[in-house]
Amino acid sequence: MGDSRMPYRHISSVILAMATLMSSAHAAWLRPHQAVYDLSLATQTDEIIAVEGRIAYTLKAATCDEYEIDYRFAARFHQQDESTLTDQRTLSKESDGGNKFDFEIHTFVDGQDQGIVKGTAINEADSTAVAMVEPVQRKFELPLSRFPLAHTSDLISRAQKGERFVESRLFDGDVEAEKLVTTTSVILPAAPGREETVKNLKSWRIDESYFNNDSNENGMPVFRARYRLYENGVSDEMRLDFGDYELKGKLSDLTYLNGPAC
Repeated sequence: MGDSRMPYRHISSVILAMATLMSSAHAAWLRPHQAVYDLSLATQTDEIIAVEGRIAYTLKAATCDEYEIDYRFAARFHQQDESTLTDQRTLSKESDGGNKFDFEIHTFVDGQDQGIVKGTAINEADSTAVAMVEPVQRKFELPLSRFPLAHTSDLISRAQKGERFVESRLFDGDVEAEKLVTTTSVILPAAPGREETVKNLKSWRIDESYFNNDSNENGMPVFRARYRLYENGVSDEMRLDFGDYELKGKLSDLTYLNGPAC
């Protein structure tokens, strides 16, 4: 049915994303918040007739360069004769100015434990060193990669400068990291927010395609995310294209949290 992990790549590199995160004097600061997104199927397919789901996302900031994310994706996929419930929770922390990424991803399908992915990644001079604890202990290196929030911050900074095209190498805790995820993002200006919680904030339309070693030889991405990104890091109006099906997500609740004055 596709990879239900992919929305995390958007919200935390919005979502969901090489170089390290720039210092707070130059990087876009992401405002701590709690957000809930209602998910539904954009268009019926031959296999999936409906989807009911929700993303719950909490971003906290302990300091100006240390963020914690609690992300939960839960959705029921309805087919003609059966339904499948996917429930995934991701806990992560980005610290040391975006150079360190701790992650733990726990997945259930129809209530059955599918296991945990847990580890730490550290950006070094010219590579990203990953130490996995679960599902098996192993260490490996990747080309220098951005972590999700660093990627989001970079997109906002580039958008504020008027840039319209961004390419990045991303590591988000994927157990198959050796497939080397890269993203290409097209950035277009959008009207300021109208809802009270985002009123008058600058925003952009992001069209982001994800590629890895499994990508189609014709250049088709393994995943595509389209969304509105606000200058404070909040996202809305999502379209999440998994290839076989597409979900749409709408921000249904947003609460800002206390954080350091950055």
